[in-house]
Amino acid sequence: MKKNEYSADLVNKGFWFTEFKKTVELYQTGKTSSEIKKLQQEENVYLAPSPDTGKRMVSTLQKRVECLPPEIIEHFLSFDISTQKMVNLLAIMKNNRLFFEFMYEVYREERMLGKQELSDSSLRIFFKNKAQQSEKVASFTDATIKRLSGAYKTFLRESGIIEDSTDLYAAPIIDIQVENSIKALDWEPYYKAIMGVV
Repeated sequence: MKKNEYSADLVNKGFWFTEFKKTVELYQTGKTSSEIKKLQQEENVYLAPSPDTGKRMVSTLQKRVECLPPEIIEHFLSFDISTQKMVNLLAIMKNNRLFFEFMYEVYREERMLGKQELSDSSLRIFFKNKAQQSEKVASFTDATIKRLSGAYKTFLRESGIIEDSTDLYAAPIIDIQVENSIKALDWEPYYKAIMGVV
């Protein structure tokens, strides 16, 4: 998949925070991507329910970790859990254009406007607008849109930036070191998306 293409592949992927943390740990111990793949095949280190799911997980998680700045990987385990979850969310956005645009155009703007909660109508409007802009998104079935909407909400719940039972927005917490690393790179739009700032 090209970086700039829209994709519905998040319907088959999870937030996978525990597995993301495990992947960072494996990289920190010097494991290569091929060694991590072999570990998954032989030992099922991600506790995947099937070999195919395990392959998908290891490929996705490696992309998430490998897109991060080296200093974030190096210090990841010293961050508090809230920041670690934000790093995972940043990596998901970096690897999925459609999800990033949802975060930037919906979550960020609603936070800036003082909206209190993520509504189903906000998601419907987002996908309707994208369908008008992109033939790829226009080709998504209603079932795919519904599953994507559910996945997006799940990611926000598991990252801690919307509350589990109410979908009320919660203030994101991110370590100053991560903030500085992001701002020094081309990641500032991703930071603004998460923090809901101009």
